[in-house]
Amino acid sequence: MAVKMAPKKRQPKFITLTGIAIQMGVTIYGFSYLGKHLDENYNPNGRAWTITLVLLGVALSLYNLLRQVNRINDAEDRDK
Repeated sequence: MAVKMAPKKRQPKFITLTGIAIQMGVTIYGFSYLGKHLDENYNPNGRAWTITLVLLGVALSLYNLLRQVNRINDAEDRDK
């Protein structure tokens, strides 16, 4: 007699997407904090580090968002 495995229960999409939004916020905030710290210590009259690192944080967050959404869509397509 073979043992039947129960199908895996998946998280609702809104929980996953909320987690992605929190990741984006933390990433952008972290890069902003690092940029402010670098500007205070190495560039007291400017904001070049802050601006550069915030833009880098936004770019990395968008890349991560696209990667995770594609993974969600691929998993959904496999389930059909």
